[in-house]
Amino acid sequence: MPSHLNRYEQLIAHDSQLPLQFRSQLAGATKLTRLHSKETSSDKQIIWDTTANVIAPILFGFVYWCLVSAKKRGIERLYFVARDGQILHKIAQVICQNWGYDIDCRYLYGSRQAWHAPSLMEIGEAELGWILDSTTFLSVHSVCERVNLTPQQIEDVLIRFEFPPSKWNLNLSRQERSQLEQAFRDPQVIELILSTSAVYREKAIGYFRQEKLGDGLSFAIVDIGWLGRAQRSFSQLLRSAGLYPESGVHGFYFALEKQAKALGSDHLLAFYNVEKPDRHHISKYRHLFELLVAADHGGTMRYEQSDNQYVPILRYQKNEKAINWGLYVLQNAGVEFAQQLTTNLSDSNCATDQFLRASDLLIESFVYDPSPIEAKVFGSFLIADDQGEKVLYELAPAYNFVNCLKLLSFGSQPFKGVWFPASLARSHPLFRIVLNPNILNATHNLRVIVGRLKRSIRAKTETEPASRLVDT
Repeated sequence: MPSHLNRYEQLIAHDSQLPLQFRSQLAGATKLTRLHSKETSSDKQIIWDTTANVIAPILFGFVYWCLVSAKKRGIERLYFVARDGQILHKIAQVICQNWGYDIDCRYLYGSRQAWHAPSLMEIGEAELGWILDSTTFLSVHSVCERVNLTPQQIEDVLIRFEFPPSKWNLNLSRQERSQLEQAFRDPQVIELILSTSAVYREKAIGYFRQEKLGDGLSFAIVDIGWLGRAQRSFSQLLRSAGLYPESGVHGFYFALEKQAKALGSDHLLAFYNVEKPDRHHISKYRHLFELLVAADHGGTMRYEQSDNQYVPILRYQKNEKAINWGLYVLQNAGVEFAQQLTTNLSDSNCATDQFLRASDLLIESFVYDPSPIEAKVFGSFLIADDQGEKVLYELAPAYNFVNCLKLLSFGSQPFKGVWFPASLARSHPLFRIVLNPNILNATHNLRVIVGRLKRSIRAKTETEPASRLVDT
């Protein structure tokens, strides 16, 4: 097996902005992890290698930053929120054990749906924004599911707004989505949403108490990102039960695009500052980063009480598609890297900004210049654009003639968040030529110009009849 440094290891080892000892140990840990693979499948080997070289150092740096930040703030417990928190929690346990961090790290089942729906105490514009969030696939059924309703419960309202049962599972057009919003503004629907919310609120709070929230120990939640809306709902639930801490709720995130606070005393902190111009890829390729923290179970839908215990109700028990793809390979490589680094490097010889610098290098290389085999293996991962996971898409589909035509003519991608560089790497060489940045920029600019001309002509034709009427 070759022992030379590969391209990712060289990026770290040769970066003069990193201290020599740190970059040597970090590159060494990625290499040792890579060489410890026992995978026999070529695809699984790629998952192991890429995790060792790219994913593990990035996630390790984030978790280390969470622990350092918690220690500085006197936070004694970290709740790693499902599902993104599964691999992060495993890495945290290794760091705490080997580097002596006395912080209680726990895995907390939660999700947008499990927290948003029971936190609803009124239905305003902000709440409707989440309920009707316009994902690539959006149906009547999927919107109802977000607030723990079935279409049958509001059938008369739906029919009044021209949504018969035959339409409930279909992807809605833009006009139909606006129509559905009006249906969800109906007082009858709002009343049912709020009464259902109250039932599930009690169960959510019961689960929180069971997981020691409110036992007096200072805590923070850990999640991947992106808007802070889940923390807003989490804080509202805690406040409704008298569990909200005096110092506010702390949330540690990999990256944040916005900060949606429930209360002014909440704290939302990000490891990766996406406001920097060279870090916009985090927002652009969210689904890719969510793949890196995939879990082996389904999302949390709600909580129920069973035998004097509160249990999370999952969308499915086993995430078979991710497991079959190679999820456990990714997680095992991530834990192996954490063991290697914490065994061979002391935390006194590293700093969070050094991991941040390494993350910048690795993310830019992997996101924008994946090898063809990396693009194939990671790009074939099936992801959902909506929380109900009604429709699955390949993260980076290879482009065909129709895809190219839609992209050039309308700027239309197969779904929001396509990992475009990997899609190009998987596509026929002819399509890679056609979809080069210069041509894409030119067609984009042309669409902008044509759009302006159309608006100008439309405005002119609308004003002309009025002016003629004045003349007469």
